[in-house]
Formats: sequence, C-alpha cells, structure tokens
Amino acid sequence: DISTLISKFKDVGLTEKDMVTLSGAHTIGKARCATFSSRLRGVQPDSTIQTEYLTSLQQLCTQGFVINNNTLAALDLETPVTFDNQYYANLRSGEGLLKTDQLLYSNGSETTRELVEFYIQNQPAFFEKFKTSMIKMGNIKPLTGTSGEIRRNCKFINSYSSA
Repeated sequence: DISTLISKFKDVGLTEKDMVTLSGAHTIGKARCATFSSRLRGVQPDSTIQTEYLTSLQQLCTQGFVINNNTLAALDLETPVTFDNQYYANLRSGEGLLKTDQLLYSNGSETTRELVEFYIQNQPAFFEKFKTSMIKMGNIKPLTGTSGEIRRNCKFINSYSSA
C-alpha cells in the first residue's frame, strides 16, 4: 500500500515528493509481464487499471491460458522512449503498468495524487525536481574506494582474471 512505499523511501532519507518524482523514471523502459501479471489475473483483476489497457495487457502477456512472464511491456505506452511527464498522465488515466506506480494516483495519499496532477501540468518542474531527487538518491550510502565497482553490465558483477 502507499503508506508502506512512503515508509520505505523515508527509511533511506527520501521524502514522499522524492518517491513520486523518482517514479517518473518509469516514463522510459520496459517491464516483464512477471512483474505485473498478478494485476491481470483472477476473477477480479486490479480495478485501478483502465479496462481497455487491462485487455491489451492480458492479450500481450497471455499465451493460451498461461502468462508469458518474459514478454516485455512498455512502462509508458504513449511515449516509451521519451523522458517526459507522460507517465503521470498515464496514472491519471488508469494506465500505470506497475501496481506501485498506479498506487501513486489511484490509492495514493493526498500528497502523491496532488504531485501527479502537478507534474502532468508542469513538465519543467518535474525535470528540475527529478534532477534534485536523483542526486539525493545517488547519495544514499554510496560505496566508495574498494567497497564497490562500476559494472560493465548492470545485471552482472564484473569478473576479473588474476592473470
């Protein structure tokens, strides 16, 4: 629920506004059906998903009666490769792909819903606050010296040969 999300961000020094702002990164990229398939199934699929969007996601992710967990869906179906504020308009329309995204608007606090509405109307403010929140997030317990590494591929730890 939204209070759990807010609490998790607060635990690492980020505000509710940072959470809503950083979630805007979902205006680009894709997610595997496995990450949101629970919203599509059952007698009562997630009621916060707009009906036509739900149907399109069910068609995309289902092969026969089985969810194809490896199929990819755009996080932002309107402008999937553009960093913009469309993500927030999608939430207002019930087209947030991930449950945690849609919660910001459909079951959010007054603050999260107001921020979504504000960013829909004010893309420059979203861009400015995103920079600030991203820097703030980047400073959460950063690994320094030999405690960390810059990965060549973010999915895998770099492998080093001793030769």
